[in-house]
Amino acid sequence: MKVIDSIRIQAGKRALKKELISDQKRHVKVCNIADATAIGLLYKIESKESVEHLRKFAKYIKSEFGTKNVFMMGYWDDAKESPDFLQVKVDFEFFTKKELNWAGIPKGGNIDNFLNESFDILIDMNNYLNVPLRYLVAKSNAKLKVGQFSKENEPYFDIMIGDNSMDFENYCNELIKYLSMIKA
Repeated sequence: MKVIDSIRIQAGKRALKKELISDQKRHVKVCNIADATAIGLLYKIESKESVEHLRKFAKYIKSEFGTKNVFMMGYWDDAKESPDFLQVKVDFEFFTKKELNWAGIPKGGNIDNFLNESFDILIDMNNYLNVPLRYLVAKSNAKLKVGQFSKENEPYFDIMIGDNSMDFENYCNELIKYLSMIKA
């Protein structure tokens, strides 16, 4: 099983590299968080608490900066069942392993909807490379893509903030701090 998983991950990474080549045609436009009308948040759902933390962060962005559209897209790493707390999805979308192809590339209705959104800022809330979510970063036409700093992340993001040792709250604080400093 481990050999098959590593082959899948490698196939997914190859697909990501292919998307990065087409992403080079995207025109980057720097945007202060206060000026953004649409922000996308990507995250891996690990627990009910992780969803609540993200909801709280999205609510803060809406109330503090008046951002009209904060779109949250999560990935639940299970194909068999979704937990009860994901059944009531009022303010976020998510996808599961069922919506992935063999290489871990997401396909489907809410994936297409997400990719058709015109985000001023797209923020990846993950602190490691997750093929399905990183594919959405690479494929998105967001004007500004933001993620955590690492050498591996350089091709995907226009701005990298913090590093993978930061906890969620510190990362959110750093995001707000630096995205508020931008002068466009």
